[in-house]
Amino acid sequence: MYAANAPSSLRVRDARASDLAAIREIYNQGIVDRIATLDENPKSEADINEWLDQHGDRYAIVVAQRGEEVVGWASLDPYSHRCAYRDVADLSVYVERPARGTGVGTALLREIEARARRAQFHKIVLFALAQNDAGRRLYRKIGYRDVGVFKEQGRLDGRFVDVVAMEKLLKLLVLFVCKHNTGRSQMAEVFLRLFVGDDVEVISAGTIAADRPDPGVVAAMAEVEIDVSGARPKLIDPALVARADRIITMGCDVEGVPRVDDDWGLPDPKGQSPERVREIRDLVLAKARRLAEELGAQRT
Repeated sequence: MYAANAPSSLRVRDARASDLAAIREIYNQGIVDRIATLDENPKSEADINEWLDQHGDRYAIVVAQRGEEVVGWASLDPYSHRCAYRDVADLSVYVERPARGTGVGTALLREIEARARRAQFHKIVLFALAQNDAGRRLYRKIGYRDVGVFKEQGRLDGRFVDVVAMEKLLKLLVLFVCKHNTGRSQMAEVFLRLFVGDDVEVISAGTIAADRPDPGVVAAMAEVEIDVSGARPKLIDPALVARADRIITMGCDVEGVPRVDDDWGLPDPKGQSPERVREIRDLVLAKARRLAEELGAQRT
């Protein structure tokens, strides 16, 4: 299917009935390769048609298309038919052999996650064969965490194999980053949390270690009845960067952050007069309010 000289443009779209032959071929490659599923027998056309019929509007199926060729697919499936688990979706992702390692899996995961959010799922779970190292690295890169290992969970070619359970909560994650995480990013974290509550995960971090928040910032926040004196600056975690939906810097140069989605361009409050710190605080407040409104629009 996918050739080395195929166009590099990649798009992910809803699967159509005409894609079923490609979906079946890619799925059967995963069966033959013995790294993606405990299924041992290739799927027939009837099997794939039955699988398609089991997907309602909420359980999306998407394909990745490069040029004219379908090079991968992903689907959301019911985790359980018990109503208590209606907000949990089970994930499947398969990529054609020659297209593996070319960004197809990442594109599929990001798109299927967006579909899951729109369908109001709270969490995605997946089960990966322990020997599927490449797949597990990809899932971790996108923000999935290991839940645990089912030892000798199933038989494959007559022997027991381990299966790894992984999960990802679908709350949006906003990460505020500055050098020391002692002023602007701390204020941004607090204000955005006030506006979004538990609907969005909000974290701030710095790229250089620091001990405590800036005293001027503590005083300015106290004036609006917010106590940040006990906040402790945090060093940025690469796992957070991988999982974040929005990474926002405050107006300073930061190193080691591979992606920045927005920069608020705020002056550093350190060493500033109380009046100037208040001005910066109010700028952060206004920007946090606008961001909360934007995120609210995204969630609907």
